[in-house]
Amino acid sequence: MVVRGVMAGAAERYFRRPLRCACRQRHASAREKTMATNDLIYDVGVNDGVDSAYYLSRGYRVLGIEASPVLAAKLREKFEPDIREGRYTLLEVGVADDDGSAEFWMSDVTEWSSFNKDVASRDGTPHRAVHIATRRFSSIVEEFGVPFYCKVDIEGNDRCCVRALTEETAPPYLSIEMSHKDGGVDLNLLDALGYRHFKIISQVTRAQPVPSLMKIDGMLSGFPKKALRAAIKRTLGVRSSHGRKFPLGSSGPFAEGTPGRWRSVSDVRGLWAFLKEFDERTGKNRLGEWFDFHAKR
Repeated sequence: MVVRGVMAGAAERYFRRPLRCACRQRHASAREKTMATNDLIYDVGVNDGVDSAYYLSRGYRVLGIEASPVLAAKLREKFEPDIREGRYTLLEVGVADDDGSAEFWMSDVTEWSSFNKDVASRDGTPHRAVHIATRRFSSIVEEFGVPFYCKVDIEGNDRCCVRALTEETAPPYLSIEMSHKDGGVDLNLLDALGYRHFKIISQVTRAQPVPSLMKIDGMLSGFPKKALRAAIKRTLGVRSSHGRKFPLGSSGPFAEGTPGRWRSVSDVRGLWAFLKEFDERTGKNRLGEWFDFHAKR
């Protein structure tokens, strides 16, 4: 009963505040187009193509980068009309520090395929090695230009993309998967590139994490835990945009379409430190969710 009362009180306090964001988000599309330097988005780590499809539906040109030969073949078929019309370009390469080739681990859980064998074999998942072509991210940007937004989710190699950027080639908006272990390193790199506004967005609730609610979440299990996360997603998160729902595994909204206010690097570093400590204290399976850093110059 105590947990239920605390959960209800905290939820009521926090669920009311973000409703003010709804009106602002209705105008996100217009603001994005106004601030855009171009109409290009990079989807680095395309996987099943759900993010690319969303970006295309918003009217952007998309450069997809996918290392898995199996997924790349499916993506060429899926986006054949867009490729033919010049709206979609697919690079079948892995992003690395050097041009050439490298061993790549294909996981049966496709989003875990990685240059890192430990990532591909999580939870004993079957995996196998293949050799793929690699490219430096800086050479890709040099060839295709600086995008309006760049989504990076390549299982352990996100930092390779950030390190390859300069103040001149850093896009207006960027997102990478947050490292629970050393995300502070990525925040330092992004800050050095001139990014001044940040958000941490949950890949489960598509909302910014609220420490008090996270603590309650850590006390729950089973249905109460699912119910709390569903309530957070419904009131604080973004479930759909422009008629498209965001399924589990997608990166969700981007740029000004992301929920909540932008924060300073110091504020986000503090929130990351809380999540890191919480994850270490409760265990990965107890926390049970992953997050993305969103950055704005």
